[in-house]
Amino acid sequence: MTWWGWMLAGGAAAAIALLASKVSFELFYSRVKDNDRLYIYCKAVYGLIQYRFEVPVIAFKGFKKGVVLKEEHVNERGDKLLGEGTAEINKDKVLLYFKKAKIFVEATYHMRDWLYDTMSKVTCTQLKWSTRIGLGDAPETAITTGIVWTLKSSLLTFMFTHIKRCGSPDIQVIPDYRQTVFTTELTWKGQMRFDQACASLVLFVVRAFKNRGSFKAWQKILSKSP
Repeated sequence: MTWWGWMLAGGAAAAIALLASKVSFELFYSRVKDNDRLYIYCKAVYGLIQYRFEVPVIAFKGFKKGVVLKEEHVNERGDKLLGEGTAEINKDKVLLYFKKAKIFVEATYHMRDWLYDTMSKVTCTQLKWSTRIGLGDAPETAITTGIVWTLKSSLLTFMFTHIKRCGSPDIQVIPDYRQTVFTTELTWKGQMRFDQACASLVLFVVRAFKNRGSFKAWQKILSKSP
């Protein structure tokens, strides 16, 4: 075999290995007393591409100021700070995001079909969600525990209708009749094939500009005001 043949064979093997690789996601959230922690971690191409976004502080400043988030961009191990900042989410920003989301859905051709099709290619590899509730009163604690169980069950039913499941989720709602307490910890891990992720992205771009007036709609979405 000539060196051209070896190059083509090597390129084909590399392309197959790339397309067969996995894109992994991890979402973690915990709240203990007044301490919140949230991070999102993504990995692709056998770990060559990694991204981690962390929010170590979530502070509620009242109904006028809303919620203040401290954002940190860290490396994949979480031990080196690459950048940080703060973001304020108030009523006006929520309404603005809602208007832009509405424009986004209307501008994208069959957005719901694309979303459900993409979700069907995701496999949930791990789900752990534990919540401890105590209201200081036994009947109220028992009723609230049942409500939280119902909410979790409804959410999981919807999610696993569209996302493939690998293994059994670990879901707990623990009533605490001795004290007033609320703690929760959620860990979700999922993955999808790299080629499917690329195909979904290309399909999204095609759908995003298929409708008439899509370009103007995207200008509104990217602008500061809808």
